Amino acid sequence: MDMLQLRPMTIGEILGTSFKVYRKRWGTLIAVAGVLILPYAVLYPILMESPPSLTAAATVEELQQVLSAMAPWLIIRLLIIAIILSAISRTVVEAYVGVESPWRQHAAAAISRMVAIAVVSILFWAAVTAGSALFVVPGFYMLVALCACLPVLMVEGGGPLPAMSRSWRLTSGRRWGVFGVLLISTALVLFVEIAGGLLLGMVTVPLLGDFGFWVASEMAWLVAQPFIGVVLGVVYLDLRVRKEDLDTGYLSLQLSATAFDA
Repeated sequence: MDMLQLRPMTIGEILGTSFKVYRKRWGTLIAVAGVLILPYAVLYPILMESPPSLTAAATVEELQQVLSAMAPWLIIRLLIIAIILSAISRTVVEAYVGVESPWRQHAAAAISRMVAIAVVSILFWAAVTAGSALFVVPGFYMLVALCACLPVLMVEGGGPLPAMSRSWRLTSGRRWGVFGVLLISTALVLFVEIAGGLLLGMVTVPLLGDFGFWVASEMAWLVAQPFIGVVLGVVYLDLRVRKEDLDTGYLSLQLSATAFDA
């Protein structure tokens, strides 16, 4: 693909660049997401017991039972998504320096950092949840301020707490712009997931029955979700260009220093 330029970008340019990266490397992105989510997608409908049904006037106890049944699977899925986004963010950075590693290497690199990714994910969602409990707005603030944690882990190395501190500094002064990018890209991904799931369901449901809904939703998710990882990678680089005058030479050296030995 044509070499991408490291330069400050507007919200529209960030989204446009994200589409360009997705279009040029869609095979790698979907392969990485697919191989990581596939075990979950297969095991969930087999092992997940039907949660207790809710009455019209659900009690607190009923809600707690439903949450208890679903919580372990939700936690596992959030961790898998974090690993996928981490792998994809490194794919984006490689696109900027003109490198294209096999999808297996991206997946393996993210898995090798799974413990750090898990810790960052726990701290990230704890901060967002705590912020959301305080009139919602602080939760969005924390989400934006810490959105660069995963790219930092995958490109710069280091531990979870330094990655969170680094993200906080990088997003400082640019959080409204980052919020706009995340809001638009999330809305686009949700639209594709819903519309794609409905269209695919027209094929899978007649063939597979109720299980077809699950297959259709997972297929739509697999196509749409990697775009969020691409956006996070592009946003991360845009922030570094603005704060540090980042160039491709130094970026290439960082990638080499944090490379995963397959």
